[in-house]
Amino acid sequence: MSGRLARRVIAACLAVPAVVATADAARRPVAERITSTGANAARRPVALQATTMTDWRAAGLDGTGCYWSPSQGGPIHFVAAGAKAMTRIDGRVVILKPRRGARDLFPFTYDAWQSADLTIRVVDSARIKAMGYETVTTDALLIVSRAGTTSRLHGSLICGS
Repeated sequence: MSGRLARRVIAACLAVPAVVATADAARRPVAERITSTGANAARRPVALQATTMTDWRAAGLDGTGCYWSPSQGGPIHFVAAGAKAMTRIDGRVVILKPRRGARDLFPFTYDAWQSADLTIRVVDSARIKAMGYETVTTDALLIVSRAGTTSRLHGSLICGS
């Protein structure tokens, strides 16, 4: 097991044997900062849409992994398990594979993903907001790039089995 989040999870489990949850469950607005120049300056931000369990299963994403939501307990917009991830953009499901040089995010998944025209980088704070027996929730930033436009999406990352 490697990666910054995995080390934090192990340390937290050793230090706190019981279930711990914080009261910081307040919804935060999704902050998007667009960075583009030239002809792409007028493009709209890259918007990830909510996915469903049917989408995850159709993409073969059952099991241990991570998912990202714009708010803790809110709709899930990005899912990663093993060497596969998925999201929904413009009403279509997009399957992503690990980028070359991607590092461990959590056991069995990675921090950088790509498809033909989409790149997603997961920047995990490793600050635990909630923890259960098989899951851990942290603040995370998704850096989403598509067609010369980059959006920074703040939300919650839930990893576990």
